[in-house]
Amino acid sequence: MKTKLLLIIFIAFIGDTANSQCNYIPSTSIAIDTLSYSFSGGSFQSYGCAPIDPTRWLSGNGNSVTVTFVNPESYPTFRVWGMNDDDSVSVSVNSVSYPLTSLSASYDTKVVCGISPGPDWVLFSGGNLVGANSNVQGNYSYQNVQINATNVSSFKVTGISGGGWGFAGVSVNCPLVTDIAQLNTDSHHILIYPNPVNSSATVEFNSTVINAHLDIYNQYGQKIKTINNISGNKIKIDRDNLPSGIYFIYQIQDQKVITFDKLVITN
Repeated sequence: MKTKLLLIIFIAFIGDTANSQCNYIPSTSIAIDTLSYSFSGGSFQSYGCAPIDPTRWLSGNGNSVTVTFVNPESYPTFRVWGMNDDDSVSVSVNSVSYPLTSLSASYDTKVVCGISPGPDWVLFSGGNLVGANSNVQGNYSYQNVQINATNVSSFKVTGISGGGWGFAGVSVNCPLVTDIAQLNTDSHHILIYPNPVNSSATVEFNSTVINAHLDIYNQYGQKIKTINNISGNKIKIDRDNLPSGIYFIYQIQDQKVITFDKLVITN
């Protein structure tokens, strides 16, 4: 059985979203007060999971769904059903590629519909979302995947490979809770300037830090640099030999992710 990736706790949202009501909007909804769906390819199908049928059945030939919010949301989740290990899905946020890692995204425990052998988990692999079961085992469960980002105006989920899986809907103001770690929601994102950057940038924290460190990940979810022993309220980082692209910077304190943000490097 594959090892489950670490999840990040989000128990409250920045600002007043912590007091907002959890809202699940199925993919069949035509209400546009919160969000709207735009589908490219696929069709609505029912495969015996009554709580979420029908789902938008999307295959791996570029079928996609774009979710556009009326107002920007923080930490939205989307629900997938029936993903096997041949199903691979990419995500973009605000029209920018958003690699899925155990820090940039989270998923909750499976909900089984019918007989569901095997681990049934979704996993993050190579920046994409994949299933854990083989086609022989099958997968009759669904899970919620959370995008660990604020100010999300839209996101797009695109099938890359596989025979098909169900897109069930989106939730807002429904933070996923796990028992691994807790994001300090009293903190805001770090400030990076200039951003995009071509030589060096300043990373400014919203409060003074003591003995913190920064982890920098590339768009494939690989940690490519760590800056240790940071104290104060800002630090200058050099590009060094990093190629142009999208990176994610995480502020770590006492083995917890305190805050994070995206860095774009250009030539």
